[in-house]
Amino acid sequence: MSILNAKANMFTIWFPPNFFYPSVVKNWEPVVKRLKLPYQTLEDFFNASIQSVSMPAIDLNTVTQQQRQFEINYKGGKELEPQFEKTLDVTFKLAEGFITYWIIFDQIEEFLRYKEGDVFWPSMYVSFLDMHGLELVAFEFNKIVPTGLSNFDVSYATTAADFNTFSLGLKYNRFNIKRRTTPDTYYTNSGRS
Repeated sequence: MSILNAKANMFTIWFPPNFFYPSVVKNWEPVVKRLKLPYQTLEDFFNASIQSVSMPAIDLNTVTQQQRQFEINYKGGKELEPQFEKTLDVTFKLAEGFITYWIIFDQIEEFLRYKEGDVFWPSMYVSFLDMHGLELVAFEFNKIVPTGLSNFDVSYATTAADFNTFSLGLKYNRFNIKRRTTPDTYYTNSGRS
């Protein structure tokens, strides 16, 4: 019997309902509805275009102390969460008419307007699944701010229908981890909580 390799596509990532500002929904929901696709909301459409997410490495700081001629390493003085880099890069498919790019572009523009409130975006969620599609570990990323939007190229010389993507850089300030590995949660969960 062999142990199965982790499949890089055994995850779900989603932006919650009401993630987009009302003005963004007003502008873009009619465009998405015109495509006659099976999505109920702008968030559904946007979530379906997600291709990948890059989770940053964790660098655990240590403290060294000299003991005679040897340097001895000890665990650092911080718990795990403060040692996370707290950045995410989410890659999206460029949908017809570059719709996905312009939706998030408008979301960022609205976020950066000089106005009261809206200092953070709503939480987003990433779940890691086993081979049965059951959620093992779920991350809830809180107090999110956008940090960048990648470029994409357009050209009159391009005639083939290529699969193009763009990336959204995010920073989060806090996170919650939900582990679904106990018998009362593992066998009964179906994903999101």
